Amino acid sequence: MKRIAWLTVIAAMLLVSTASAAYVAISAPQTVNVGEPLEVTGTTIAQGLTRPSLNPGFSTEIVLYYAQHTKREVDRKTIVVQQDGSFSTTFETEGLAVGLYSIELVDPTRTTFGSSSKIRQLVTLVDRSGSLTVTSPLNQDFDGYLDLQGAVSGIGSSGIQIQVEHDGFIVYGPEFISTDADGRFDTAVPISSGGSYKVTFADIDGYIDSQDFVVSGAPTPTSIPGISASAPASRSAPAYFEIDTRSGTVAIATSAGIDWVVEYIDEDERHHKVNNKGLLEPETAEFAARGGVVYVKVYPMSYNDSGTVQISATNAKSVRVSKAAPALFGDATPTPAQAAPLPAALALIALVAVILARRG
Repeated sequence: MKRIAWLTVIAAMLLVSTASAAYVAISAPQTVNVGEPLEVTGTTIAQGLTRPSLNPGFSTEIVLYYAQHTKREVDRKTIVVQQDGSFSTTFETEGLAVGLYSIELVDPTRTTFGSSSKIRQLVTLVDRSGSLTVTSPLNQDFDGYLDLQGAVSGIGSSGIQIQVEHDGFIVYGPEFISTDADGRFDTAVPISSGGSYKVTFADIDGYIDSQDFVVSGAPTPTSIPGISASAPASRSAPAYFEIDTRSGTVAIATSAGIDWVVEYIDEDERHHKVNNKGLLEPETAEFAARGGVVYVKVYPMSYNDSGTVQISATNAKSVRVSKAAPALFGDATPTPAQAAPLPAALALIALVAVILARRG
């Protein structure tokens, strides 16, 4: 009887332990291309339930092992459970060998997670870089474009996606371009300066490879006839000018090298906006004038661009940087003039007049 009683107690303890163990499940793609981030997500809410089985803020480690032949740790991250019971992390795969990998969530006490939890998953890394051939030069002279030519084997005419990064900013894409029946592509991406560019190639099946390009040189300043002025300009801090015109047709033009947007307010206070050119040509505008002042606002089309813009004008008396223009474009509110206080003597006279009027 004692033996049966002890077995009953042990069974009850096991049931309590199982019931109190937390549920956790990780999820990741079964196949990832080398160079593409391996994203791992997880939940602590069991199917059919609505409450997390672990408190927000609970943390533990998740380990990436190379498991092709012998198990070897590659990287580990710390995950933290959020308010909704979820968690996530990312492993970088660039430079890793192809083959089988295992993702494993560490049970800090070996009894924290219940038996129904999913704390391991196998992932296969594949390398598709061999399918890409880049035939355009990796070192190019600046001409306003980054030339990209090459081919991807096995994709035919299904197209390829490219993304171009420069100085930590995405300057083009991600955007699909066409390929011919042999997977060949040929495109020219507009760029505004020299330097290093990283191009990422992908298709409908995901990441393929990336390639670094170096562009030498810089935009050639454009000589514009007429009088001119210059000022630094960005999307958040435009340049403002005022042009004292002569009677007749006035032509204005920006410098080249950046895709500028020009806005101007004419003598009749009408607002105009011009953006017809790219980065290799000056932005231009023409209008009839009566000899008054025209206000101009200039800023780059791209939020990532900034630089010094030169505004030149023909048939004008002067071009200068304007302090009044921002308010006219609605970009600055002038400080209202405060009413000057009455002199003390006048205030006293006014007070006496009020008193006498009441007595009368």
